[in-house]
Amino acid sequence: MRLMAITECRPGDIAADVIRNQEGSVLADRKDVLTDDMIARMHDAGLDVVPIDWPGWEMVRPAWWLADPLVRPLQTWAEKGLAALDGDGITQARRLSQEVILRFSMGERRPFEWIPRYLCGNPALTAWINTIGLTIKLTQGFDVKWVDDYALAAVLLGLEMPIATKAVNAISNVRLASLTNRVRTLSSIPATTRAAVSQHHARWDGSGDPPLKGEKIYNGARVVGMAEFINVLLFRTDEPALPVNEALEWVVGGAGIDFPLDLVRLLQRTVAPYPVGTVVQLGHDELGVVLDNPHDWPARPMIRLLNGKDAGTSIHLKEPHQHVRVITGFYNGRDIPS
Repeated sequence: MRLMAITECRPGDIAADVIRNQEGSVLADRKDVLTDDMIARMHDAGLDVVPIDWPGWEMVRPAWWLADPLVRPLQTWAEKGLAALDGDGITQARRLSQEVILRFSMGERRPFEWIPRYLCGNPALTAWINTIGLTIKLTQGFDVKWVDDYALAAVLLGLEMPIATKAVNAISNVRLASLTNRVRTLSSIPATTRAAVSQHHARWDGSGDPPLKGEKIYNGARVVGMAEFINVLLFRTDEPALPVNEALEWVVGGAGIDFPLDLVRLLQRTVAPYPVGTVVQLGHDELGVVLDNPHDWPARPMIRLLNGKDAGTSIHLKEPHQHVRVITGFYNGRDIPS
């Protein structure tokens, strides 16, 4: 499977996975042959990358951490807005967050890889699902005893997005205020979860809202806030969305300003900038397809070289003798130059 830029897709390409539009409807099923009309609808849906079967790459297969049968119940719950907190809404939110946590416990030794938009369709839903997942993954690496409470906070943020708008815009403190006020009235929500929700727009230098600074910001709010922040960069619709490697650079550049340095370093050790199936550029002339991301050094994946004198060779970039090879970004072209 190859993750192909939609601008490079051609009629006759074969979909390697289910591809959805903004409403969650299926644009192409696995093994469907793409047509001009299908490609146009994918482009109109705002998809930038789609999965394509590529000859010789049959063993390149991402293992997404969340399956579709859980995405849809999360979406149904969040689309109710604040009304989702009525009745047994918190019980439902806890059950959903526990199911996501269980998914992560199965792949604990893997780095975090973002679920791509084509799997969810709705950009707001995609951003929120990944915010939940990244919150859990970061908390597992920081202090696992808080996973339940922080995951619940991330689930509640789905009522802030909101999912039904199909848009990810600049983070709104007005929407957050409504959610915070509602959460404060519910004694069934742990105090740690309430603090994470109400403070997650605070920034390390005191520039956020509420205007807390440094260690005065609750730890859970820092984790949830950074997870939401990077996912807004990745899936925003009011400005051009960033690729993962550039969004990470943005967050790293704000270390000590937006978020504490130790948390940013944890992010770097936790997430994979280059998803399995993407073609990356190494230096000026070498290209490689990502085969796997090691949990202990996700920024240095296992790749198969696609051109040059070592074409066809699989290498681990984390090995010391590969230090001369540096990934400089994604390669979005269709053809692989010799």
